[in-house]
Amino acid sequence: MILLSIAALLLGVLAYGFAGAQLHSGSRHEGGALRSVAWWSGTVLQALGFLATLVARHSLPLLIVQSTATLGLGVTALLQHVAGVRRMRGRDWLALSALLGGLALLAGTTLPGPAAAISRDLLLVMAALAVLGIAGLAMPVKPLTNGLLAGLCFSFGAIGARLLIGDPAHPLWFFWQLPLANWATGVLTGIGIVLGQVHMTRGLAAHDATPVLGPMYVLETLLPAGVGVWLMAEHPRPGSAPLVAAGLALALLATGYLVRREAD
Repeated sequence: MILLSIAALLLGVLAYGFAGAQLHSGSRHEGGALRSVAWWSGTVLQALGFLATLVARHSLPLLIVQSTATLGLGVTALLQHVAGVRRMRGRDWLALSALLGGLALLAGTTLPGPAAAISRDLLLVMAALAVLGIAGLAMPVKPLTNGLLAGLCFSFGAIGARLLIGDPAHPLWFFWQLPLANWATGVLTGIGIVLGQVHMTRGLAAHDATPVLGPMYVLETLLPAGVGVWLMAEHPRPGSAPLVAAGLALALLATGYLVRREAD
């Protein structure tokens, strides 16, 4: 099962990477995103990436799946560079590499926990994040703001997906037998995905892809990691505090550079 999870994760990376390029193009369609073939194809690829990483979450820790999926940002940047949509300079590639490297360091410090049960605390956390995501719709469109809002919403979607796929007592394919808590988790997961897509599309419609997707991927990695440690029994490896600090510093500094680059 671990080999299947790894293969699914790699498929998810490619799907997310191509999705980012398509969504950025489609979000700027003069008739609106919903009338754009590129946006819809990007959305389909985004769904494929989600389903692939959903399979990966069955055997891999949440943080490893989330941080590896950020490699999709590199795929998007490369595609847009080749197409001439956004030419990356030397410092841009360095910042992108630092971002991905920092998240890789964070992923490498994580030990998987046992399958987490759906609890009231987890549902309350997801519901609170959903409220924040809805409130964020009233905020002005900026690359950092929309990237973080998209990351926040996709985060609780990822947490919900991890809970559903990791529940051995209630397989998803027997959906008519699922308890109420699983249904509530599924609804919140869907809300997170939809809200994340809305915030991401709003950001991509007004700004370049990397400054929006960079903050999104960082929060989409760190927030589930925090919840994983707090409520899902995932924890750092003993003695890995320096690596955690280095990974966090790299990711945040690189994201700050990419956002400032957009402002320039």
